[in-house]
Amino acid sequence: MAGLPSLGVSPKVRSTSGSPFLATRLSQVQRRSLVVSAKQDKSPLSGTKVDPENKADPLRIFQGSPVEKFYRPESERRPEEGNTDPKSLMKFDGPAPETINSRLAMLGITWAFVAEIITGQSVWEQVTEGKGLIYFLFVAPIVIGATLIPMFNKESPDSRKSGPFDAKTERWNGRAAMIGLVALLVTENIYLKGPLLGFIHSSLNM
Repeated sequence: MAGLPSLGVSPKVRSTSGSPFLATRLSQVQRRSLVVSAKQDKSPLSGTKVDPENKADPLRIFQGSPVEKFYRPESERRPEEGNTDPKSLMKFDGPAPETINSRLAMLGITWAFVAEIITGQSVWEQVTEGKGLIYFLFVAPIVIGATLIPMFNKESPDSRKSGPFDAKTERWNGRAAMIGLVALLVTENIYLKGPLLGFIHSSLNM
């Protein structure tokens, strides 16, 4: 039995005595080894296992840094594999915060431009003087719920795709919208002292 592999399917085993019983017994031992090995395999998702020998492993980037205690392996952060309770999903490194903020920012900056053309108000004026805050408080819970419910069911936000619309596109558009919304607020309140698209509103109402 020396040199017998513990995993995988070995070639046909033939004993020195030619006994078919011994060959059958060895096959049973090999199958049992495969089952035990599969049960003990608790490695994280493919490509997310830290290799202590590989100094260039990207998952080692937080080791030894002040943020190491906040870092969780991807197998714990992803809703399809990890913990799906609200506290886990809403952590800083969880899947929910960026997804929710991205979707709210895309809706927010789109409506901000439309409302500027219709009302002639800047984003800040829409929130403080108009009905922008009321609309936000109405839409935000819907977006948050629509984002969290699939995650509670262990569905990743990266799993859906429709034509050119996929998770990567949504993520980059959302990041651009978040930056754009902040830039719009700063530009209108500090530099323009008014709505960026106010000239369109004025031209439509001449």
